[in-house]
Amino acid sequence: MNFQVLTLFPERYEAYLNSGLPARAQAKGLFKIDPVRLRDYADPGRGGRVDDTPYGGGPGMLLEVGPIDRALKARVEKSPVILFSPRGKRLDQRMVERYAGLPGLTLVCGYYEGVDERVSEHLVNEIVSLGDFVLGSGDLAALCLIEAVTRLLPGYMGSDESGVEESSGPEGLLEYPQYTRPRDYQGWTVPEVLLSGDHARIREWRRQQQELITRQRENERS
Repeated sequence: MNFQVLTLFPERYEAYLNSGLPARAQAKGLFKIDPVRLRDYADPGRGGRVDDTPYGGGPGMLLEVGPIDRALKARVEKSPVILFSPRGKRLDQRMVERYAGLPGLTLVCGYYEGVDERVSEHLVNEIVSLGDFVLGSGDLAALCLIEAVTRLLPGYMGSDESGVEESSGPEGLLEYPQYTRPRDYQGWTVPEVLLSGDHARIREWRRQQQELITRQRENERS
C-alpha cells in the first residue's frame, strides 16, 4: 500500500519509518510512504512560500490552492485524496478498514490557520477529522491514519488476530481488560476466571466486560 503525503516536513515521515513495526513492515514491502515536499510546487519567485494571508482579514496564514493543485496533478499514482480538518468526518475503525482495502491513499496535511477552501471544494475526495480538537499540523493526523490502516495489512502485526480482537473490532465493542505476569502485584490481582483454564468461561467474561465498558463509555459521551 502506498501513501503519498503532501507535507512541509518530509523528515517527520522518515523518523516514523526508522523504528519498530513500521520499519519491519516497510522492509517486507507491505507499505511505503512517499512524502511530497509541498514547497517544491510553490509559485515561481516566491522562494518556496506556499502560504499567504486570508482574504477579508483575520489571524494566521493559509496554505494556497495552487501548490496543492500542482502537487496533486504531478502524482504518479492517482489514489483517493484525503484532507485533514476538524470540519471533516470523524475517523473511525469502519473508515480505517475501508482504507485498508485500497492500494493507496493521498493525504493532504494542513498547517497554520488552515487551507484555502477551494482545496476541499475541488481537489479532495474526503475530509477527515481525528476529533473535536485542533493540531498545529496535519502531519500528526496523517501518521495516525497511516498507523491505523497499516496495522490491518496482513503480515504487519506479529499475529493477524491482534488487529481483530481489540477496541472497535468487528462488532464495535471496546476491548476487554487484559493482564499478564505477575499474578499478584502489590495486592492488585488478576481476575480468577482468567487463571481457570476454562476457555468458555473466559470468553463469556471477556464478552461481558466488552459490553460493560462499551456502555460506560457511551454514557460518558452522551
